[in-house]
Amino acid sequence: MTETAGETQPLGRVLIIDDDHMVGRMLASHIRASGYEAKLTDDADEFIALAKEWQPTHVFVDLVMGTTDGLAVLGLLAEAGIEAAVVIQSGMGGRVLDAARQVAQANGLPYAGVLNKPFTRSDVAAVLAKAVVTPRKAEPTQDALHEWDAARFEEELRSAASSGSLTVVYQPKVTCHEQRLVGFEALARWEHPDVGLISPVLFVPRAESAGLVHVITDAVARAALAWFAGRAESTRERLSINVSASELATTDLHGRLHRVCAEFGVANERVVLEVTETSAMGDANVSLEVLTRLRLDGFHLSIDDFGTGYSSMTQLASMPFTEVKVDRSFVQNLGKSLPAEVMVRSMLQLSRGLGLECTAEGVESSLALEVLSRLGCDFAQGYHIGKPMRAEDLEAWLAAR
Repeated sequence: MTETAGETQPLGRVLIIDDDHMVGRMLASHIRASGYEAKLTDDADEFIALAKEWQPTHVFVDLVMGTTDGLAVLGLLAEAGIEAAVVIQSGMGGRVLDAARQVAQANGLPYAGVLNKPFTRSDVAAVLAKAVVTPRKAEPTQDALHEWDAARFEEELRSAASSGSLTVVYQPKVTCHEQRLVGFEALARWEHPDVGLISPVLFVPRAESAGLVHVITDAVARAALAWFAGRAESTRERLSINVSASELATTDLHGRLHRVCAEFGVANERVVLEVTETSAMGDANVSLEVLTRLRLDGFHLSIDDFGTGYSSMTQLASMPFTEVKVDRSFVQNLGKSLPAEVMVRSMLQLSRGLGLECTAEGVESSLALEVLSRLGCDFAQGYHIGKPMRAEDLEAWLAAR
């Protein structure tokens, strides 16, 4: 069964799958009343075929159906490469909806919200108004990067570091309570002259596995400290620089960072080293020695992505960290998910108990920032506060504050 209706200059196209014909027709009617085209089907195969042919801007997926289930449909959408904003319909409880959201996001789908049953016309309009999602973009450089052998990758990376095509962007960090600016995180970007922008998701892990991540660390540290030196003279802000956990197995890290700070006249105390966990720490004794030496020399130490990856209570208790960064996967659902709030509250309590500052990353809404402030989180960063920016764009952002 498929129903179709068109309107002049619609706001978008909405494809619905629901095996309850009465509910489906009512939903389609409400969607059309909001200025959208709508198509309804109760069959998963037809739904996917329509999604490919009609190219909807939104899809509404019923979570519980007789012949199939919404989770299976989400998987089919991902396989088909559909880029429409995904809205889940359900009368189920919050934990089930949270799990469904995670399934959608794990499949790379542009998750846009939930329509709870029973619903009204205003509920549908509100969901549609919020369901604005940037389409996924392909990684045109991924194939080129994979084609490079080890020698070519090393040559390209070292060339990028020396030529300046390995660049730095800066993301602001503020206090949760007053949104007072306290610093910036320096993030690596690779702008290759031939293949274009290469995501750090692609080049950082490969550099780690090839034993070349120090090339990135040194290039980012030099560029970021050169920019930050001017601000360090007139503010109390700090600059955060990412350091791979794999580098803690090398005892020269401390000397390299100390020298570059001295070169640009930035006190070590103004620098936060964020230990990223894309790879495990090597020899625990060597890691402890390197971290302790860095801390004794004044550097602040942050354990990044806490709650995921290789981080553990043992590391947190035994290593001389000064800050914990709560991973975005826990932050993004604050204000919408009770389990998310419980998890973040527990992390904050643990951090305070150990005398550590706490930063939440991935803050993308005022609601999340309000919850973090209420829970007593120290600092926040994310797109709601400011996206990662080039130095020149950051200056304009600072002037507008």
